[in-house]
Amino acid sequence: RGSGALLTLDANNALISLGRLTGLLGAYALLLQFFFTGRSPFLEGVFGLDKLAKIHQTSGKYFFIFIILHAAFLVLGYAGLAHVSLWAQFMDFFSNYEDVGKAVFGVGLLFVVVASSIYIVRSKLKYEIWFFVHLLAYLVVLLTFGHQFSVGGDFEISQIFYGYWFALYVFVFGSQLVFRFLKPLYLFWRHGFNVESVQKEAGEVISIYISGSHMDKFKVESGQFMIFRFLDKKRFWQAHPFSLSQGTNGNQIRITPKQLGDFTNELSTLESGTKVIIDGPYGIFTKNIATKDKILLIAGGIGITPMRALVEAFQKEKKEVVLLYGNRTSSELVFKNELGELEKNGGLKIHAVMSGEPEFAGEKGYIDEEKITRLTPDYKDRDIYICGPPVMMDKLIELFKKLGVSSKQIHFEKFSLH
Repeated sequence: RGSGALLTLDANNALISLGRLTGLLGAYALLLQFFFTGRSPFLEGVFGLDKLAKIHQTSGKYFFIFIILHAAFLVLGYAGLAHVSLWAQFMDFFSNYEDVGKAVFGVGLLFVVVASSIYIVRSKLKYEIWFFVHLLAYLVVLLTFGHQFSVGGDFEISQIFYGYWFALYVFVFGSQLVFRFLKPLYLFWRHGFNVESVQKEAGEVISIYISGSHMDKFKVESGQFMIFRFLDKKRFWQAHPFSLSQGTNGNQIRITPKQLGDFTNELSTLESGTKVIIDGPYGIFTKNIATKDKILLIAGGIGITPMRALVEAFQKEKKEVVLLYGNRTSSELVFKNELGELEKNGGLKIHAVMSGEPEFAGEKGYIDEEKITRLTPDYKDRDIYICGPPVMMDKLIELFKKLGVSSKQIHFEKFSLH
């Protein structure tokens, strides 16, 4: 109804029409960017936060391309109609069109965000640096929002479209406010989460027990993860995801991080009573996605944490479970005693596999096709849960697909949010 009629007039008007269309598509992709990372339970409960993060990355590429095309098409089209240089037309937009100058600064800031993010991810810098750079995206929205309504030709055609577009912004950023910020604060107010104790596990692994008020009403499933912010002087500005490592008991929850970096290395110094803000729970890596009565769990290293909780959940449902647990050496086996006790309860068979301990009495090497087909020959009749280092997970997912296992039976989550 608006710019569509310009497409058939001449080349310059066609460029203007395409410029407006790519502008709308770019803004729409930007809204999707925020919606996919808004912690909305309507999306997260279906796809899982890790897969939404991947979709977020893809929509970000489209957003960037559309915004560049938007500016280029409009400058080319209007410059052609006015018979002026591209620079003169650009400066006319910048100086004489309401809110366009702000939008130009917003696009410039967008370049900074995109370039910085690529560098941070490729250089494997701290997650916190990536997170704080991404906060600038909110400023990009503020700078580019106004010109859509003040000079957008298509909004002048229809009040319905105008209202719809405005409602999209209210909905997306309203959901951001509610689910990403207000919900964790509400849970903190209601439960008063705090560190109960920190206990040493095998190797460089510790368990953190977190308690609070009305913990029986804090709904979380075995296999899910949450994002934890410990409110002491060292850590209040950082938040990281960790899986539950035991089933809920109505009194406390437990996470079991491995000391691998600056943040996790310092967690052993947490003091009892430290307040905790919890964002979540998230994830669909739970018993609810299982469709069969037999389960194969495959864990690598610290990937045992959600599996430890899932074992309890499946035992309560009387399902037959096999756990393949890979590590470098037996000294790194986490929850060895706990898993032994769970195995005694029945319905669980554990096979530990050591890749760096030739004298180990059990399985040696890596979890591969030979071990899977020998130790669980009925793997095609099982739901398969995989958690471990990304390389290991990718290889096993590819292996099971090659072996003819339906993708609906293969369950995994990668806890990388950037």
